Order: sequence, then structure tokens, then C-alpha cells
Amino acid sequence: MRLGEVRFALVHHGACPYTGANTRFHYRIRSSGETETRASESERVGRAHCIEIVLEGDFSEQRPGDAQLEGLRAVLLALKQRCPRIAIGGHRQVRGEQTTCPGRRFPLRELLAWSRSGLLAERDAALEADVERQYRPPH
Repeated sequence: MRLGEVRFALVHHGACPYTGANTRFHYRIRSSGETETRASESERVGRAHCIEIVLEGDFSEQRPGDAQLEGLRAVLLALKQRCPRIAIGGHRQVRGEQTTCPGRRFPLRELLAWSRSGLLAERDAALEADVERQYRPPH
């Protein structure tokens, strides 16, 4: 899969039946916020045109911690920089799926609101900083 073909970043939680022992993901985010790259973004590991992200834990009864959500936002920001058209969603939003993943206590509405405004502002600021670093006159 080429990065231009990527359309979605799909968020799962570790308690989802889809996250079984043989399931592969592109990224795994630990409760500490540490991110593990589990597969190349060019590799199809689940659904076509998707980057699959799993957060360690079960968010049916508890909300993920701040560090884990920050780790997720960092991964999503990096993806948005490489794939500007990528859309973000939770597993439960996939048409035809009968699941509550990434969990009832996962702040999906907050994440989606951030992806429509804050993510874009952060992406633009990061791009501006990169351009500034590259073209700043030497001292």
C-alpha cells in the first residue's frame, strides 16, 4: 500500500475481539504512551486503505490515560503530515461492524473534534517550523 492510497487511521482497543493473537497492527500504543511500530505503513495488515492502531487496554469501563492519548495524537499528527487526506475513526464506525471498539469510555467524540481542528493546526505549525528550520539564514 502506498501512502497515497491510505484513507483511514482506524483506532482499536486491546479488548476488541478483532485484536486477537494473530492480528497485526501498524502501531501499538502502550498505557505509558510509548508507541511501537508493528508493521510498515506500506504493508496491508487489516482493512484495505487503513492504518490500524491499537491502544493497550480495555476502554469498555475506563478511559485511557492522558499519556496514552498523547501518544495516539502524536501518531495521528505524524500520519496527517505524511497523508494529508487521511480520516480518523474508531473501529465501531466501520460500516457493517457490530462492535463498541475502541470502547464505550474511549473519548472518540473528543478525538474526532480534535482531528477536525486541533490536528490541522498542529500539522500546519509543524510544517511551518520545518520550513523555518530549512530556510533560516545561518547565524
